[in-house]
Amino acid sequence: MKGKDLDGTSPLGGDGTDAGAIRSLRELDQRLGAAHSLTEVLDSLAEAITIRDPSNRIVYANRAAVEQMGFGSREELLGRPPQSIFDDYVVRGEDGRELKMEDIPSVRLLAGDRVEPLLMRTVQRSTGIVKWNLLKAAAIRDSEGNAVAAVTIIEDVTSEKVAELRERFLAQATETLMSSIDYQETLGNVAWLAVPEIADWCAVDLIAEDGAREQVVVAHRDPRKIELAEQLRRYEPQVPDPDRGLGRVLRTGVGELYQDITDEMLVEGAADEEHLRLLREVGFRSALIMPLRARGRTLGVLTLVTAESLRRFDDSDREFAEQLADRAAIAVDNAKLATARREIAETLQRSLLPDAVPSIPGWEIATMYRPASTFDEVEVGGDFYDFFETPEGWIVLLGDVTGRGVDAAAMTSLVRHGARFLAKHEHGPSRILANLDETLREQPGVSLCSAACLRLEPDRVVASSAGHPSPLIVRDDGRIREIGGPGPILGGWHGSSWTDRTVEIGPDETLLLYTDGVTDTRGPDERFGRGRLREFLAEHAGFSPAEMLVSLDRLLERFQAVGHSDDTGAVALRPVGGERAPSEDRHLTDVGGRVG
Repeated sequence: MKGKDLDGTSPLGGDGTDAGAIRSLRELDQRLGAAHSLTEVLDSLAEAITIRDPSNRIVYANRAAVEQMGFGSREELLGRPPQSIFDDYVVRGEDGRELKMEDIPSVRLLAGDRVEPLLMRTVQRSTGIVKWNLLKAAAIRDSEGNAVAAVTIIEDVTSEKVAELRERFLAQATETLMSSIDYQETLGNVAWLAVPEIADWCAVDLIAEDGAREQVVVAHRDPRKIELAEQLRRYEPQVPDPDRGLGRVLRTGVGELYQDITDEMLVEGAADEEHLRLLREVGFRSALIMPLRARGRTLGVLTLVTAESLRRFDDSDREFAEQLADRAAIAVDNAKLATARREIAETLQRSLLPDAVPSIPGWEIATMYRPASTFDEVEVGGDFYDFFETPEGWIVLLGDVTGRGVDAAAMTSLVRHGARFLAKHEHGPSRILANLDETLREQPGVSLCSAACLRLEPDRVVASSAGHPSPLIVRDDGRIREIGGPGPILGGWHGSSWTDRTVEIGPDETLLLYTDGVTDTRGPDERFGRGRLREFLAEHAGFSPAEMLVSLDRLLERFQAVGHSDDTGAVALRPVGGERAPSEDRHLTDVGGRVG
């Protein structure tokens, strides 16, 4: 039965033998005969096919081509001059370049050019329908090799191309939206991405608590159109009408599609003749107004408008715009939350440091603080410094508690205020540290803190250290020494003890206290380290405390590869009256850290 129909005959031949097989196209044509014309065969194909003669007239189009080109019949299409058909469309290449009829592959082929397939986008002027077509052309040649016609296969790739472009745009827009907590800047960047790929106009408005509009951006590739938008803005109420357009979208949280914006709609919405003139000048074709909703709240609206491109939005465009608006809303909401957290963190961090460096007789003092941060986030860190007066002299305390956030803030507050209270009765740095150690060990869980505590006296300091980097002293000639002898970290072990060490500080010397955030600052390949810090001090010997810390802050800013991985604190002290190199010629600039 192999190769046979149920009646026992071959599907190709009457007798089921090789003699009945079709040997050539000519034989096929003879078999079809009058029963099936070439037109019927081509009309049965799903692909659109046209044949163009050397005068560029279309002499044949199958049924799929007639339908795809928007004609009611083959006769209607064939009766139109070629250029007039082309003029029915706005035609652009994949790169956005406007195409002319002579760019079409079949026309070029008949002109003697070598051609490749051409992907083009068409917008039918009368309907606004957008299509992506892939045109492939081949020549029909006579016996002498001359092109007597060109056959074009028109493949409709609209669905695939639109899906590709939308996916790519959403990915790019999402990356842009998530790149910064400056939501106004990122929304503006996304709006300009949308123009003209997605729409001719793109606008974003956010809504304040009182319902007033805050226009974030209006984007159009023609600057003169932006001026037109500014004129139209004067006719719009600051608080949108809740029963119309944008205001209704804000109230309901449901997007709206205006597929066809008619002149009657413009007349109805115009406040006066000048307003109507401006609206007509825009040339509205379609519009989408989509809510920016996040966590059950409408934050604003995204407006997309087509005009001079003649495109008309449809339901698939609405679905796409919803996806874009959802991503924008999440980015705005996250940015506002991040900004609020940052402000809270900065306020809390400021509360953990003295408002100002006190004036201490006999000493010139400066401070530096750089909070921990990662890109646009700021964390409440554990580094701190403080100054308080005792009957035997001023106490300087610099420390670093473990952890981040609220826990670190609570422990920092405990250590600072605990030290202030203890200093009323204990004037020795080692005794202050011992009492702080006892307080921390009484806390639930593990509460660790490194600290350097100094009492300032004329031309000398009494110092004690608890697991803290050793303070460095730099002379104006560049020589460096350090205050050694650190004791155990606070809150670590029972039975720990600390000792005081008296260190003379000359009038030509500067003392630097710092936290490990300085040496742990990460560069592209390694940390800043104590070696670089000592080199820095030698190069800046003789600088005033303020000049030294400004320069150090600037150096760390340049050195770091990414956002601060740790918070950083430093205090520089110098006995008043010492000689140092003049600073008038040193150019000092504002830096990101807090330098006092």
